[in-house]
Amino acid sequence: MHLLGLVPGEEADADLAVKHYQKAGDDARAYNALGVIYYVAPDPFETDRTKLAGFKSIRRDVKKSNQMLKLAAEKNNVQAHYNLGALHLDETNPETFSFSKAYDEFKTAASLGHTMAAYNIGVMHFTGLGTFKSCNVSNAFLKHVITMGQDSLDMQKAFKLVE
Repeated sequence: MHLLGLVPGEEADADLAVKHYQKAGDDARAYNALGVIYYVAPDPFETDRTKLAGFKSIRRDVKKSNQMLKLAAEKNNVQAHYNLGALHLDETNPETFSFSKAYDEFKTAASLGHTMAAYNIGVMHFTGLGTFKSCNVSNAFLKHVITMGQDSLDMQKAFKLVE
């Protein structure tokens, strides 16, 4: 609530949100949230006040984000696996960029029931990014997503476009 500015009468405050998440101790959801905060925070050299709003002293730190997400993923947090997959797809960070690592994290998240991770696996097999190219495997994942996923109508449209 502090991160999003949802505390009545208070502005967004990422510093306070981080302190609360750190107090949570060895908690996978807190580690995941910290990983996301450090990833979406403004760049250390950012000067645009609108982009800095609410973040106070918190700045983007991909290394710390990766570390927090890994801690959460070690505890089998499905969202952390998905977020790590997304982090590995960010080409602006050569230290973490890897199609194959992204594939592995999405595969783990998909096996834990994450719909968008399964969709990403389908797309990665369709394009051959991070794994072998296979229309059959892609088709199987995308069919699964459109029948089982929470966003099945949007996924049905995406499947038809890929098909």
